Amino acid sequence: MSIDGTIVRIRDICKNFGGLAALQHVTIDVARGSITSIIGPNGAGKTTLINVLSGFLTPDSGSILLNGKSITGKKGHAITRRGMARTFQTAQLFGTMSVLENVMVGRYARTRAGLAGAALRLPGVLAEERATRARAMDLLQRVGLTAQARLPAASIPIGSQRLLEIARALASDPQVLLLDEPAAGLNTQETRLLGELLLSIRSKGITIILVEHDMELVMDISDMIAVLNFGENIARGTPAHIQANPDVIAVYLGEE
Repeated sequence: MSIDGTIVRIRDICKNFGGLAALQHVTIDVARGSITSIIGPNGAGKTTLINVLSGFLTPDSGSILLNGKSITGKKGHAITRRGMARTFQTAQLFGTMSVLENVMVGRYARTRAGLAGAALRLPGVLAEERATRARAMDLLQRVGLTAQARLPAASIPIGSQRLLEIARALASDPQVLLLDEPAAGLNTQETRLLGELLLSIRSKGITIILVEHDMELVMDISDMIAVLNFGENIARGTPAHIQANPDVIAVYLGEE
């Protein structure tokens, strides 16, 4: 693993919903090549932060830099092209499309023809489509879903759907992968395999920002952990530091 400098710099992010302050001056640096987990109780603002980072929400104030360039307030597709991709708490798949086709959709962020050109079978896109299909199959092999490639995405188990979402996100060749509770609904064996997959992804130089409630997974794979409570930073450090932090124990870990 190589950790070199800061790839994502989050500064003083605020987000309000009416009278509710979901994020209050959140500041986090994410090291390149790391797994940085964001934890906290329900309602702490974790998913709101992921939504702000990925362009699904616009922050009220503050800034986000990716590779030193601002992505603050940019739309999701623009952020994906800049090198940041995400998954969701509840799998957002095209249920009637095949597992393979779902991954191919993720790849179109990096192709010249785009989704419309491939759908219309325009001249000049066939070779690119073959390359897209091959890349998608490679990613399905990486996450262990080759055998399900031709099945409708809605027909595979929840654990496989979460792996499919990761494969689709990887299809855009991200530098940063945002994962929103990827272990939700998984059994112990599936969670262990997920952890191995995430370490494998990190070993390829991809930075991971992970929101997760499974503390065993978080502590096993994280390089750094940031803790939110009521939308505010309350701690940041290594897993050992976080486990020993009395504020964290009081507001979060002590509730487990």
